[in-house]
Amino acid sequence: MSDVWKKFEDNGLTHSSVHHLMAIDQLLKTNGYARGIDVAKHLDISRSSVSVTLHKLQSKGYIVEDENKFYHLTEEGRELTHDVLSTRRIVKKFFLEVLDLPENIAEEDACKVEHLLHLKTSARLFKFISFVNADETFNREFRKRFKSYKHTCSDDCDVCDDDCFYEKS
Repeated sequence: MSDVWKKFEDNGLTHSSVHHLMAIDQLLKTNGYARGIDVAKHLDISRSSVSVTLHKLQSKGYIVEDENKFYHLTEEGRELTHDVLSTRRIVKKFFLEVLDLPENIAEEDACKVEHLLHLKTSARLFKFISFVNADETFNREFRKRFKSYKHTCSDDCDVCDDDCFYEKS
C-alpha cells in the first residue's frame, strides 16, 4: 500500500495533458477542428507549452495530426476524454447533490480529481448518487438528516490522530 502514491502518473498523463485532450475534444465539437493555436487560446497558455504537450500526446497515441496541422483524438484519446469528463460530472454531481457544496467549490474540486479516480470508483459513486436520488422521500430525509448531523470527536478516531480534522473545516 505504501506505493499507491506512485500510481498517480501510471497512465503517463499529467492533469495538464488531460486538459489538453479535453480542449481538443471541446474544440472539435464546437469548431469542427483543433489546431495548436486553438488549444493554447482555449487553455490560456503559451503555444510553445501546448506544442510540447501535444507532441507527447501524439507519441503516446492519444492524438494524431493531419496534413493541415489539425489535431484529432484517437480512439484511445476519445475514450480517455469521455471517461474523465464522465468522472468529473459524477464527482460534481456528488458534491452538489449529496454534499450540498456550492457550485464553484464542486466544479473546482471535481476538476482536481477527475482523472485520479479509478473507473470502478466513479461507477460506484454514480450508483450511490442514483440510489440517493431514486426515491424522493428517501432523498429528502437523507439530506435533512445529513444537514442536521452533528459530528462528535472521539479519542479513537482513525482519521484525525491528535488534531481534529473536522473542527478545521
